[in-house]
Amino acid sequence: MENEKIQAGDLRTQIRIQHKVTTGTGANKNSSWFDLDGTPASSPPKAYTHCYWYPLGGAETWAAQAQQVVDAANVIIRYNSAVTSQCRVIKDGVIYSIIAPNDPDQHRHWLKFKVKAAVNGG
Repeated sequence: MENEKIQAGDLRTQIRIQHKVTTGTGANKNSSWFDLDGTPASSPPKAYTHCYWYPLGGAETWAAQAQQVVDAANVIIRYNSAVTSQCRVIKDGVIYSIIAPNDPDQHRHWLKFKVKAAVNGG
């Protein structure tokens, strides 16, 4: 799918994309995860982000195994400037770290990134 044109109908997989919010300072510093729409991670999502989710293939798989990544994939979503490598993805109850999100065609239509299962909950 990498060199093909992606269509909105290809976005069949539901995921939650979350960002970390830190409040307080010093010993009173607390961090919490929230969906991009502001829904707390502990609440049911108000809406899901739909994506095209496909496993790593070929050389990517070998590189992932060398780095001991157990679960990794490529993800394509509609462009969203709020999605950064500081965010995380939740799919089917598994938490994934986002690696290097980029706008492949530089037109702000699509955002492509790799994810890997987080070891410590993102």
